[in-house]
Formats: sequence, structure tokens, C-alpha cells
Amino acid sequence: MQDNHPVLLSLDAALRSFRSAYADQPNEQTRYQVVRMESLIQQWAPQRGLAN
Repeated sequence: MQDNHPVLLSLDAALRSFRSAYADQPNEQTRYQVVRMESLIQQWAPQRGLAN
């Protein structure tokens, strides 16, 4: 999958948002959101790393 795929761009934006929320208020809920979004991105683009 290309890095400019609309779904992947949307997932990346959500991940950035969740990481920001976790940095501002680290708790179980925000951590779960980050981990879940990372998991979804890995399902969509398994060849891609999470460094983005």
C-alpha cells in the first residue's frame, strides 16, 4: 500500500492525535487508543513501520 492512500493518511492522523492525547494525559484509555490504532495500521500496511 502506498503511503499516500487516503485510509492510511487518516489512520496516521488519528494515531498522531491519540499519541498527543496520551502525552497530555497518560492513562489506560488513551494508551489503549494508541495501541489499537497502531494495530489497525499494522493490519492495513504490515510492510510499513510504526515510526511514521
